[in-house]
Amino acid sequence: MSRWGAALQYRAWWVVSAAVGNLPLRVSYGIATAVGWLGYYGWSRGRKAMHANYRVVLPGSPAGEIRRVARQSLVNYCRYLVDFVRLPRLSPEDVRWLVDGNGQFELLDNVLAGGKGAVIVCMHFGNWDVGAGAAAARGYAVTAVAETFGDARLDAMVVGSRERLGMRVVKMEKAGPSLFRALKENGLLALLVDQPRAGDGVKSTFFGREIEVPAGPARIALRTGSQVVPAAFAREDPWRAGVVTLCDFGVELPDSGDREADVRELTQRIVASHEAFIRERPEQWYMFRRMFGGVPGTVAG
Repeated sequence: MSRWGAALQYRAWWVVSAAVGNLPLRVSYGIATAVGWLGYYGWSRGRKAMHANYRVVLPGSPAGEIRRVARQSLVNYCRYLVDFVRLPRLSPEDVRWLVDGNGQFELLDNVLAGGKGAVIVCMHFGNWDVGAGAAAARGYAVTAVAETFGDARLDAMVVGSRERLGMRVVKMEKAGPSLFRALKENGLLALLVDQPRAGDGVKSTFFGREIEVPAGPARIALRTGSQVVPAAFAREDPWRAGVVTLCDFGVELPDSGDREADVRELTQRIVASHEAFIRERPEQWYMFRRMFGGVPGTVAG
């Protein structure tokens, strides 16, 4: 992104933050819904990418259903942005009660009893920030790896929002030993797995197609012996900020003696868990670029 584009992104984010913070939640969601609809019909490239993705995720579904789910995905993402802007204004107790733990935090405590921390692996699904914020509000030491925005002011705003929720934010390009330290201290290391970095990808099967995803979560877990927990935080009511916690505590670390084979196998297990989450709530998966190559069939743009 150009310098001017990054500056425009910052100013747009600043205006949205100021407006959303002073409006009732339902009004903010109403605006987010309208923006999502407008974005769906006005953003040709993103719309076509979503259609291509959902033809794989929802095989055999009629074109109208593909359109509906894709449109709702963009609406849900806009609602997520509303929640993200509002989160730092909430008390830790308020954030904690936004998340229905669904018994998952008790299972997480069992994992942490081993003293090796846990690698929490998410996708761009539901509201991962409120989930991490609720974990921090419950007293867990949460370290989140985040990308860097082109405008330093926007980057500071986003990082500050997460840090005010009690998270420790580590920049993707400067992660290094900080990630291992978080696990050594028996904390939670939160990573996103659906956007690979150059040179750190591994092939996996996702909805029957080969994709490339980051190998980092698997490499870190295998090196430290920390349990991997694929997790998602799904919105239950479109007009409320609360989410329910979905986790897979059954992902075991492979130990074949071949480290690279184990990385591939563990990554595949992580991806399979997220595939199950997305199958259950496809409209809460936010993927606005083509995830799969060579997708057959068409949906009118």
